[in-house]
Amino acid sequence: MTFQLHEQPQDIIQKLNTIGSAQRERLAFIDFALYFLGEVTRKDLIDRFAVGHAATTRDLALYKEILPDNLKLDMRSKKYYKQDAFSPMFTLDLEKTLATVSLGYGDGFSGHQAFPIRCESPQLLTLPKTPIMAVLCEGIYRNKLIEVEYISTSSGKSRRIIAPHSLVDSGNRWHVRSFDRKNDRFMDVVCNRVVSANILIDAPHNHELITEDRQWQKFIDLELTPHPEQQNPEAIELDYEMVDGKRVIETRAALAGYLLRKWEVDCSKDRSLHKTVGYQLALGNHQALYQVNSATLAPGYTA
Repeated sequence: MTFQLHEQPQDIIQKLNTIGSAQRERLAFIDFALYFLGEVTRKDLIDRFAVGHAATTRDLALYKEILPDNLKLDMRSKKYYKQDAFSPMFTLDLEKTLATVSLGYGDGFSGHQAFPIRCESPQLLTLPKTPIMAVLCEGIYRNKLIEVEYISTSSGKSRRIIAPHSLVDSGNRWHVRSFDRKNDRFMDVVCNRVVSANILIDAPHNHELITEDRQWQKFIDLELTPHPEQQNPEAIELDYEMVDGKRVIETRAALAGYLLRKWEVDCSKDRSLHKTVGYQLALGNHQALYQVNSATLAPGYTA
C-alpha cells in the first residue's frame, strides 16, 4: 500500500521528513489501525514489524508528539484508542485500503499480516467515502453498534442502528453485512448509501451477532454448466476448469445471488435468458437456491 502525508502543518511535515522510512512505515501503520480499527497496541507493532518494545514505545511516543489529539492510552488495557478529534496523518487510497482490509497489511509494506476483519469478495464504478468505511471497519473489529444515516431505494433517508459483522465486495459495490434494528433482520447495507456513521458504546445483542445470521452461516453448492445454447461448450469448460461438464462452487447463501449475477449465470428454469443476452453459463442445480434470500439477485431466477 502506498501512502502519502495528509495535509499537515509545516512543522509536522518537517518532523516526518527527518525520520527514516522504516519508522515512517510504522507510523503509517499506527495511523491506519487507529483510523480503521479504533485502537492500536505495542503488540500490534511487534507482530507486524518484528521490532522490539523500545522501538514501538518510541514510535507511539513520536506519533502522539506529532498528533496528540489522535490517540489516548488506556492504562488498564494498555491499548491506544482513537479519539473523537482524530485526523489522519496519512492520506490513504481507499481502493488499496480496502484491499488491505481484506488481504492484510502488506502490498508495499514489508511482510504480510492477516487483517482481523472478515471480508468476502465474490471493479467498482464508485467507491464509498473513506471516513464512512473507517467507522464501519471499526464497528466490525470492536464489535460495536453503529448509528447510520442511510438512504434506501424503498424507504428513502432514515436513521437506523446496525450491528455490522463483515464487509463484502459484491463485484460492483461494497456492502456491510449487518443486523438492522429498523427492519429487525440481517441485511446488506450498501456502503455508498451511508451518509453518516457513528460508533456507539453498546455491543450487539446475542441475536444480532454473526453466529445468528443464518444466511451467512449457511453454505450451498452451485453447479455451473456451459449454457445449453453454447455451440462449443468445450471452450466454456476450459474457461472455468470444469470437470465432467460442470464446476461446483461453494458459497455462502448470503453471497450466492451476487456471485451468480457477477458471473452472468442463467438461473431461469428453462435457460431462456440466452435469447436476449449471450450467456455462457447456466445453473445446473436450480433447487440449490431454495430459501436463499440473495437468489432474487440471480439472473432469471424464479422460485
